[in-house]
Amino acid sequence: MIKVLIVDNELLAGVRIERLLTAMQNIIFVGQATNRRSTMAMVEAQAPDIVLMKTPMPEMGTVSFPKVFNQAALTPILVFCPSLDQFECGLHRDNLIGALLSASKEVHNKRRQLYAGARSCLYAYSYQGIDVIPIEDVRLLKADQKYVRAYTANTDFTINESLKGLEQEFPNLFIRIHRNALVSKEAIQGIRRSGGRSLAILDDIDIQPEISRRLEPKLRKLTAQL
Repeated sequence: MIKVLIVDNELLAGVRIERLLTAMQNIIFVGQATNRRSTMAMVEAQAPDIVLMKTPMPEMGTVSFPKVFNQAALTPILVFCPSLDQFECGLHRDNLIGALLSASKEVHNKRRQLYAGARSCLYAYSYQGIDVIPIEDVRLLKADQKYVRAYTANTDFTINESLKGLEQEFPNLFIRIHRNALVSKEAIQGIRRSGGRSLAILDDIDIQPEISRRLEPKLRKLTAQL
């Protein structure tokens, strides 16, 4: 979960943004502060991951105020939004959501640096919020232009990751079968031929990704051991 604190001296603007945040998956609204003192008190009490702050704000300069956060036990990511009271306008709303999702990615990256070892989940970011995907649920990872599609038994997600990075991070869970695809070792059911191509049969999903000739011997060796 990503905890978000709003800093805005206009209460109505905060109410509007609260509605937006509570409608987004895995994002929690923890409160609204209206001045410097209440902001610091709520940062200490709620330990938000992100502080969404309207600018300009009385007593809070965009240069000096972030330094005050360093006094807190946990330093949140600060996102300046010059027009929180206008966010219902399409462009402002899109910019606000985009900034919030970018900050959420930064939060997850900070958490990865704090905890050693491979992740247990992947994250998909969209205007609906954040989808949390347990890594053991993923059957197939397939490159899709600049992104990767992660397929589970029930659905699929677009994640902002590289296939190479995922292969290096999870060598015990996935095996490469093509330059554009990794499959879960536990999901492999077998190999079949179709139209001169070799396809991987995977548990729980109908997609049968193509296997490159170069990588097929390695996959056949693995399936023989299953």
